[in-house]
Amino acid sequence: MAQAQEIRFVDTTIRDGQQSLWATNMRTAVMLPALEQLDRAGFDAIEIHANSFEKKMVRELLENPFDRLRLAREHAPNTRLRIIRGRYLTSFQIAPLALEKLWYELMGAYGIEEVRTSDSSNTVAVWKKHIEMARAAGVDTIINLIFSISPRHTDDYYARKAREAAALRPYRICLKDPGALLTPKRLQTLVPSILAETGDIPVEFHTHCNTGLGGLCTLEAIELGIHCVNTAVPPMAEGSSNPSTFDVARNARVLGYNTLLDEEVLKPVEQGLLRAARQDGMPVGVPQTYDASHYIHQVPGGMISNLRFQLGRAGLADRLHEVLDEIGWVRRDFGYPIMVTPYSQFMGAQAMMNILAGERYRTVSDEIIQYALGFWGEDEREAIDPEVRDKVLDRPRARELEKSPPREIDLDELRARHSGKGISDEEMLLRIFTDAESVEVMRAAKTPMRPGPAGIAGLIDQVSRSQRVKFLQIQGKDMNLCLQGSRADDQRAKP
Repeated sequence: MAQAQEIRFVDTTIRDGQQSLWATNMRTAVMLPALEQLDRAGFDAIEIHANSFEKKMVRELLENPFDRLRLAREHAPNTRLRIIRGRYLTSFQIAPLALEKLWYELMGAYGIEEVRTSDSSNTVAVWKKHIEMARAAGVDTIINLIFSISPRHTDDYYARKAREAAALRPYRICLKDPGALLTPKRLQTLVPSILAETGDIPVEFHTHCNTGLGGLCTLEAIELGIHCVNTAVPPMAEGSSNPSTFDVARNARVLGYNTLLDEEVLKPVEQGLLRAARQDGMPVGVPQTYDASHYIHQVPGGMISNLRFQLGRAGLADRLHEVLDEIGWVRRDFGYPIMVTPYSQFMGAQAMMNILAGERYRTVSDEIIQYALGFWGEDEREAIDPEVRDKVLDRPRARELEKSPPREIDLDELRARHSGKGISDEEMLLRIFTDAESVEVMRAAKTPMRPGPAGIAGLIDQVSRSQRVKFLQIQGKDMNLCLQGSRADDQRAKP
């Protein structure tokens, strides 16, 4: 009897799962207990971080990203750790090469074994540069072959890109569907086209569940010959996140595959994250209904939660669908860029500006102007509708930026600009991601990153740090304990 084909899993629970559902608001103290269990489950790798997390962590969570990396390695010593990144380290700005090399060196020093790297336009020259920097630091590269839908993004396009990626000899290639755009039918021609060109380079599959098809597409990819898949443990699965590890593993076994996972070890992860969601008022992933409009705006899972969050803070939550429709128009005007960081954010921010201004391109960001100037790539510039490009560039700010294109600078100049002598490379990077004042505030806060005490002591500790809980009463046979907040904005009379 032939041995069952083995299916390998890469865990995305504490990276893409929380980015897609919690807008990157998961604290390190919540992650670490989950990591200990994930480390024992048999995953090929665990995604723990993205280079878009730093600003959020420093300015809002008041946590040090490098402390998180160090603690993650301590709590998951047996599994390869993976970080996700885009073309540039600073995501939304063009970064100098010296900064990129330094980042890779630090990742290797912190024990990160893998980086899954995206280029917003699947550009071979950018892939090559990142593979070379990662290899020099002892880090393996997974090239993201990013899926999109447009007149340009055909099976022939992806076959050619897969061939070019394989020629660079990466650790793996990942067919990445950040916008949840794939369907089982589309996969039936796409996957064979890609696998025919990748030779002995393993291929992973990564998708989201925005349209309710993520789990089904993952199983279809398995049946078509991709035997390493990305999944998340509930409640950080489904919704705009990745497919459920439990569901994919169960269905794969029904189809005759060996899943190589100890799912019993993962049950405490699910229970612990459910408790954290209830405590902090965070959403949990639920299966989505099919939405055909999703294929027009193509907003990826990791962005849509942030879009909801930002619109809600601005009191514009009821205009989400209007913004999504406008994103579809902006994307068409800009030549169908792939909706992945940073281009998805460029298109989303511009759509919001159009809606708020009541006119398209009356107001544009510096990033959109740089895009139209060709700073992000000449192919990107040429793909823009000429009338739109002319409108974007016909303003004083565009003429100002045109005179100051990004330039390469070395580490000495970077240090002089952001830190000066006597400050570590980690400190300099934190200041580049945010600013010196934000880093000082974060350090002064001394936010606890390890799990707190258990029992009643732990409950009191957690409640005392929550901004949502105003009053706590604990009653027992011989005890009646009342605690009430005394924040400046909540000065109620105590009973």
